[in-house]
Amino acid sequence: MLGADSTIFRFSTALRTASQPGKPSEAPVELTTESDRAISETHGTLLMVAITIILAILVLLMALAMLPSGSWMEPAEPPIIITEISHNSKETGKFTCASRIVLLNNGSTVYENDGLKAVIYRNGQKVCVVQTLNGHRLIPSHHYGVKTLGGEGCRTPYWNPGEELELDLSDNTIYPGVQVTVEILEKQTGEIISKHTVQA
Repeated sequence: MLGADSTIFRFSTALRTASQPGKPSEAPVELTTESDRAISETHGTLLMVAITIILAILVLLMALAMLPSGSWMEPAEPPIIITEISHNSKETGKFTCASRIVLLNNGSTVYENDGLKAVIYRNGQKVCVVQTLNGHRLIPSHHYGVKTLGGEGCRTPYWNPGEELELDLSDNTIYPGVQVTVEILEKQTGEIISKHTVQA
């Protein structure tokens, strides 16, 4: 076998060099075997595969960087969201088209609730405007289409993150299957600070 012959050749060369003390020692000559060449080819192939993968990753990262920001991600939720729409009476639990909408301050902003108003749409048509989201200020006002406000978000002057606010609209304002949109506006500027749509 070629591997055994190579080993014998190296051993005999080393003996000849050792038996000639006056002659300067020479490095033994090494022959390249078939197995050595095979290992080199394998290493070369693995190196090329690794370089190809790294280049592909770099091209992918550059392509993703060219996309508009957030175009491949889910859209962020608005700061105030609808968490529940109830059609049942609080007193009896029976279906009455009670039209109660529960809102959640889902963001990180503390709002002055008297500085906000809510506009409610049913299937794209405006059905109710709540002129203040402060429960105490709503009581003496002329409020059409909304009976009461409830929840932590309307009890103090501030609607804090994580607090809920319940709009108890007139019965039959909202019924199952309709699309409900709630816009929250800043009264002073008229700016819409949040808009959320769900199916009742």
